[in-house]
Amino acid sequence: PADGKMNKIKWLLTWPLIFVLFTTIPNCSKPRWEKCFMLTFILSTLWIALFSYFMVWMVTVIGYTLGIPDVIMGITFLAAGTSVPDCMASLIVARQG
Repeated sequence: PADGKMNKIKWLLTWPLIFVLFTTIPNCSKPRWEKCFMLTFILSTLWIALFSYFMVWMVTVIGYTLGIPDVIMGITFLAAGTSVPDCMASLIVARQG
């Protein structure tokens, strides 16, 4: 029961983002959009750039609010950003046995 509630909350929080991405990026795996692969690539890259900009901006604001220098926040954020994917890959491999 609790797991179902968490899944609903997660879906509710991610739905607006998924909707915006779904409506702005053509799905080139569908026959109708096969020839739009370059547009899909460019729009995906633009979205990643936009998300990265806002992420760095928010880290800067949080660091300023807490009185932490930008350099320290950047190094910490960079360390977390490189460690989390490795952690996820290790978890996937461990679950597969």
